[in-house]
Amino acid sequence: MKSDLESLRASEEKYYSIDSQFLTEGLRLVLLLPGFALLFLFGAWAYKGESPSWWLDNLEPTVNFDLSTCLTLISVTILSGFCVGLFLHRHRVRLTRMVFRAEVDAAAEAHRPVTSMHGYSSVDGLISRTMASHNTAIWMGYSATIIAIVVAYLDSDSTIGERGLLASASLITMSIGQHLSTRNRKFNMVSRDGLLTAYIPPLHPSTLDMAFNDMLRTQMDPLLRSTFEDFLVEFEDHSREDVVREFAREKFLMLMQRRFKGSIDRSTTTLELSEILTDEGVHKILEHPTFNEDLWDSLFNRSMDSYPAFYRLIERLEQDLGIGRKKEIDGLLFDVDLENVVTEKANLFCYFHNLSNKERQVVLRVHSPDFRPHDLSLRYNLPPGQKEWWSDEKVPISSDGDDDIIGRMSGLLQDGTLAWQTLLPEKTGEASVSIRLENTDGDLLVGRQINVRVRPEFVNWLRNTSSLTAYLIGGIGLAGAILLQILAVLSSA
Repeated sequence: MKSDLESLRASEEKYYSIDSQFLTEGLRLVLLLPGFALLFLFGAWAYKGESPSWWLDNLEPTVNFDLSTCLTLISVTILSGFCVGLFLHRHRVRLTRMVFRAEVDAAAEAHRPVTSMHGYSSVDGLISRTMASHNTAIWMGYSATIIAIVVAYLDSDSTIGERGLLASASLITMSIGQHLSTRNRKFNMVSRDGLLTAYIPPLHPSTLDMAFNDMLRTQMDPLLRSTFEDFLVEFEDHSREDVVREFAREKFLMLMQRRFKGSIDRSTTTLELSEILTDEGVHKILEHPTFNEDLWDSLFNRSMDSYPAFYRLIERLEQDLGIGRKKEIDGLLFDVDLENVVTEKANLFCYFHNLSNKERQVVLRVHSPDFRPHDLSLRYNLPPGQKEWWSDEKVPISSDGDDDIIGRMSGLLQDGTLAWQTLLPEKTGEASVSIRLENTDGDLLVGRQINVRVRPEFVNWLRNTSSLTAYLIGGIGLAGAILLQILAVLSSA
């Protein structure tokens, strides 16, 4: 079983290299080739019936066919390359699906069932739908090539040849549209992060248990999330006995995020990890075969792009700690953030931390006429916090123990409460969100007004629009060619 999986992986890696460099990425031949084929088909249409004098006098006596036929044959040659490119791309996707399902079966044998995890059905369904789209595109390419070959053997001034050129060009246009519809979510099994773009994160809990852990798990596809569970078991096996498990995990992930940003170097990372891991554990975790630096960079890059408000809020808390900023509310830390530019949804993050030695209740009210829900009211019970996590004095970036910013931030996130609310935009343009923090008696503690801009995701919008436009134009052309041929048959009957 393992050797079969390794063989599949090797095959996928080989085809993926060709695909990424020449076909769908890099040169993008699956878009360039049909574009040139359409250009030559339109040229054949323009010169049907009569060739220009320079062709008649110099070339036609030698090749024995007119310019229109020559352009059609060139188009056939280009279409053959296009069909080969689509076939190779479809084969690569097929290998990806085989590797994916083999990995799922291997996880089930290792008592890590992936099929029951959230997101498996959507990822598997996306791969299958992509395969079906590629099958449709390749058959359109085959049909367009066959029709062009038939047209090349007909008289260039024949009416059936003219309709054949229209049908072939229409099928090529529809094939382009079919291919574009699969490019919004690219995936592969060559790299560990190859399924991240194919995975749609689930709805999150309104209150995060462990902030960094939950943020990264939200981004992970089912296979990677299953592997992450094994990584956490290994991480805890190497943790020091006197360190709280949740604290160690959050501090480690915060260190990886800081290393990704370039805020700390490798020596500082190793020094900080040695406070929560054994000496052997530091080496094994940093040199982990799966969760290596490249994978952490990919995860944090995607997470920071998807949820910039969370990381801005964390950075602001770190800056306040670094300069020893005074608390805005006596005995309570509160901060809120929302991304400046909203596309599909807005992610509102609110942080609370009770610095007193008594339980405290607060009410968070969110109001916006531009997002759903328009009004939101949530009550939070804030347990007594540990005052030593926050300091009114300057805190060093790194030092022995947990008195530095990294240690204190890990403690603040562990003892505090982080709320994550999803707001759905109802229109594009300028929008505003009002946030009020009150006590249970209705007295205002702090209020914020956040203005954002709502706009569609441009790249996906452009691909979807181009795909629909190509399909519409191609469909109209194909229907017109079929209708004209039917009318010609009926009139001659």
